[in-house]
Amino acid sequence: MRYSKQRELITEIIKGRKDHPTADMIYNSARELEPNISLGTVYRNLKLLADEGVIITLETEDKRLHYDGDISRHSHFICNKCGRIVDLFRPAETPVELKEAGLTVTDEKCVYYGFCNCCNH
Repeated sequence: MRYSKQRELITEIIKGRKDHPTADMIYNSARELEPNISLGTVYRNLKLLADEGVIITLETEDKRLHYDGDISRHSHFICNKCGRIVDLFRPAETPVELKEAGLTVTDEKCVYYGFCNCCNH
């Protein structure tokens, strides 16, 4: 991946946040530091960063993509009602059935969906 000042800015914004921002949230933050950045540039770089494994994408029930700069092995919980995303730093176990079938897991993305404690009432 070739160096890009704008890509570096977008990466820093995502890695500096813990709230799993959307592209619009990242764009608004980037514009504060680089007023000439376009929304298209943000989207293109987010796709490239995700494809390269620099960031993680998460899709909520309303089909909105959120981004996570923490690429360490962890899972997520997404509330079906409010869309809250919670990091779970206890990785999911690889199912025994995969090993028994002779399949080799090289990567995983575990997302749990349900209702958070605020929406569960």
